[in-house]
Amino acid sequence: MNSDKTRHFQEQLQSELTSVRHALLDELKQSSQKFASELAELLEQSSPAEWLDIAATQLNPQQYPNFQRLVKLEAALCQIDIGQFGYCCDCETQLNTSDLMADPTIQRCNSCNQKAHTD
Repeated sequence: MNSDKTRHFQEQLQSELTSVRHALLDELKQSSQKFASELAELLEQSSPAEWLDIAATQLNPQQYPNFQRLVKLEAALCQIDIGQFGYCCDCETQLNTSDLMADPTIQRCNSCNQKAHTD
């Protein structure tokens, strides 16, 4: 993938990451559960780079879709940093650009994704 496309995806992912962080904080603050509001306070006082580690120990990802999305966004940005963005994490084939356009956080090609969900 050329650097212009990668840069475009990086900007898109970074923008969504900012939005999802805000949405997660709002979700936690509005929760009736005390631990959630305490977690929101802790996250606000922490570096965004630490959020995944902090929240992972306290949140059930199925209850917080914004946290699930945050994990995927961080993973995609990490792949850009190490030069693996746009490649399947299992077989390392190049992912379809149209699939990345639909969701730039995808990690697997269609074939490997099907295998992963049938195992």
